[in-house]
Amino acid sequence: MAENLQGPGVASGILAIAILAVAILSTSSALACFATLLRPLFILALAAPVLWMVFQVVPIPLRGFGNQIWATASAALNEPLAERFSVDVRETMLALSHYNIVLAAALVTAVVALDRHRAAQLLYILVSITAVISALSIWRKYSSLSDSWPGEHVWTGSTAAALGVLLSTAMAIRAIDQLRRPGRPPRSPATPIAILTCAILSLIVSMAAIALWSASTALIAVLLGVATVLTVVAIRKWFFGLWGRAGVLATAAMLFVASFTFLPIKRNADLTIALSTHAQAATERMLQDIHPIGTGAGTFVALLPIYRDIGMPALRERPTAAAAIAVEMGRVFLCGLLIVTLIGTFTLFKRSLSRSYAYLYSAVGAGGSVSLTVLAFAENGLFDLYASLLVAALYGLAFAQSLSGRAGEITSEELPQLAQEVGDRATTARPIPPIIFTSAWTRVALTLIGLLLAAQAAWILSQSWYFGDRLAITSVAGPNEAFSRALAAHSTRENVWTDRGSTAAVRLNSDKALDPQHTSRPTVLNAFSGVLEYSPLRGDVWLMLAALSKQYAGSYDTTSLLKMSYYTAPNELDLIPLRLSVALGTDAAVKEPELRDLIRRDLKVAITGRTGLRPAIVAAYQSASADGRAFAESSISELDPSYLQRLRP
Repeated sequence: MAENLQGPGVASGILAIAILAVAILSTSSALACFATLLRPLFILALAAPVLWMVFQVVPIPLRGFGNQIWATASAALNEPLAERFSVDVRETMLALSHYNIVLAAALVTAVVALDRHRAAQLLYILVSITAVISALSIWRKYSSLSDSWPGEHVWTGSTAAALGVLLSTAMAIRAIDQLRRPGRPPRSPATPIAILTCAILSLIVSMAAIALWSASTALIAVLLGVATVLTVVAIRKWFFGLWGRAGVLATAAMLFVASFTFLPIKRNADLTIALSTHAQAATERMLQDIHPIGTGAGTFVALLPIYRDIGMPALRERPTAAAAIAVEMGRVFLCGLLIVTLIGTFTLFKRSLSRSYAYLYSAVGAGGSVSLTVLAFAENGLFDLYASLLVAALYGLAFAQSLSGRAGEITSEELPQLAQEVGDRATTARPIPPIIFTSAWTRVALTLIGLLLAAQAAWILSQSWYFGDRLAITSVAGPNEAFSRALAAHSTRENVWTDRGSTAAVRLNSDKALDPQHTSRPTVLNAFSGVLEYSPLRGDVWLMLAALSKQYAGSYDTTSLLKMSYYTAPNELDLIPLRLSVALGTDAAVKEPELRDLIRRDLKVAITGRTGLRPAIVAAYQSASADGRAFAESSISELDPSYLQRLRP
């Protein structure tokens, strides 16, 4: 997990420096022009996901309103736990950090792209990045290294390749416009020709990557985005007036509707997974249990062990981005997001028709919205950190160059003059100079965002999360050896997390220090219970705590902890060996009717479904109590009487 956190932590630090540099070094006129983008509704749309995720993780003072897992975990741990809508505070906080990174990247790109020359340079940079990603994916497809990748590895570069096609198209059209622009021919025709050549090559590479790696849905999504860009070009160059625009738009609408007939839509499936070509059994079950507020951003992976089939690897279940949002954030949030996307697409499309020269940036933003919306219902590549950064850069570029009037077509030398004109018009209404006023609050806002990102980077990089990865639980080593290995890797995490973690965690650990019940428990038990107080769906941690509770009698109820392990990870094959060992060695567990059924289910899976787990049955039988052996013998005799002879010495 440290490697997974390193990327977001480094990205937060880099963007914190970038946004602070923008806030400090940008001129007042540039910030005044940037402020024109930040309409109240636009700010609300950007802040809504942050407010929603914060609402998911804050403790709920009223009992019964949060997710039921918190009440169940509280009863199993015999400790009061605050209820929340999110089922995993840690994952939701990481998802919030991810969104902050993406938002900061969009803001930095928007400020930089206010100048049309820098906007063109950003366009070239984005085309180069997407071309490199697409080329690497093609190389991987045909290189000998492709066999060394894990069998369950999934390519998530369709988003980058799709953006590469759209950006390359815009780059090629811009080069053609430079060659054919009336009255202002380029100083050297070689430059636009070279740009056009690079754009065509990038377009070919990106299209090849999509054709090789993605399904037909991704190809149709890209073509719809390109059709949106070409619609803008056609209206601007050949179809003037109201009737001309109406004709082009009607033709484009017919093509859009006709394209959906080629999409492989699943019948009788939830709309969020109807376009997916992968197996979505667990996702379909999750969608049937959706909470209106969601289960918490980023918690899909935490929920997966509950819903997936026995032995199904986690990487095989690839939910679409729309399905993941519906599960984690709720359908209400998903519908609101689609409405905001539709409004943004219409706004960019409309502004692209009103620009005189820099219209392609808004057009490619509108086309990107169309393509990404279709991809969101077919794939999950949008959640990749680097793909989402590319999306943020695209929208930052598109909105920066969508300013009305001359604001979208100025250069850095023209910014002061334009801002002064805006200030002169507003001075008659307000005595305060508007440029100073708008640039001041914009500078302060960007500075605060930069400081928050810096704090976020420090928080992520300094965190030693409790058992961030799934614990490696085996039946070969005895319990003491397994615990020693687990604790040796995480022996210092409790103190580090307390010293460097959030204030809430510090307050919680301080309360524990004053609790006689916690001071009487060994540190190892408090370490495992500390994981569950923020991530109660960790079936592996519940099992380890149950195994440890046998060594420290009176600390916890082993049967309750075993039940939680079964509830939160019923189909995890890796947990069966240790779970059988603990269950058969606990008399109270084999006497509990509900646990007897669950233990019998594990034995059935190990004997009839997974022969590789049979040695685990032998080890669990040899370490079982008298009642446990009797129960194991009766259960195995019903499943495979011949195997019962192998258990007895």
